[in-house]
Amino acid sequence: MKTTLGLAIMDKRQTVGRVFVAVSLVVFGVQHFLYGGFVAGLVPAFMPGRLFWAYFVGLAFFAAAAGILYEEMARPAATMLGVMFFLFVVLLHIPRIVTNSRDGNEWTSGFVALAMCGGAWILASASPLYEREIADPFLKFGRHIFAMAFVAFGIQHFVYARFAWGLGPPWYLGRPLWAFFFGVIFAAAGGAIISGEKTRMAADVLAAVLFVFFLLLYVPRIIGQLHNPNLWTSGFEVLAMFGSALVLIGNLPIEKNERV
Repeated sequence: MKTTLGLAIMDKRQTVGRVFVAVSLVVFGVQHFLYGGFVAGLVPAFMPGRLFWAYFVGLAFFAAAAGILYEEMARPAATMLGVMFFLFVVLLHIPRIVTNSRDGNEWTSGFVALAMCGGAWILASASPLYEREIADPFLKFGRHIFAMAFVAFGIQHFVYARFAWGLGPPWYLGRPLWAFFFGVIFAAAGGAIISGEKTRMAADVLAAVLFVFFLLLYVPRIIGQLHNPNLWTSGFEVLAMFGSALVLIGNLPIEKNERV
């Protein structure tokens, strides 16, 4: 009975996680149409029709969100979403990081895209297989890519400590200590997921921290600056990563202490 309850909870986590990822993708898609000119400026200069690609990616986000919510299409939709984010890393972020290696924002943006790639493949690997589909071994790397990004975020909390201090709400004390504390959590949780030791505990902690970040850091700032697209993007990136963490938790095998 306990095992059945555990399976039901895991399935619910996966469902909720998929919804959060899909909602975030819809927000990204809307932004690609509202701010198409700005997004087009981010497309590599060697690619013709930059505005077309901005709108095309916006449509791709809408399609991925719909596919992820439709169970029979979740695996291919999430797989292609991960491929798209991987291309973002290779074509957009790595060149910018090489050019601006001292800019912490460039590193953060690159690792966010990497986390989104890993999160998409986590979702794909957790989705059920149907007759027309085959298991893709490379999807198993999703959790490792996802976790690597959080190890990087943890390191950044120390390398760019002064910037990290300013992200927290002004009303809580000891912001430098909290910045270091969350840096340790991100690095430790990511390392545990990569190593396979205490993976469920690490994913639980990571999901909890991401949800708190979204509620306490981003929701108030988004409400206070509704017309700031950067806050919408950052906030829903965090929500999407939280959703991916929930899917990861739901996809992990039941541990012995959860069995009857």
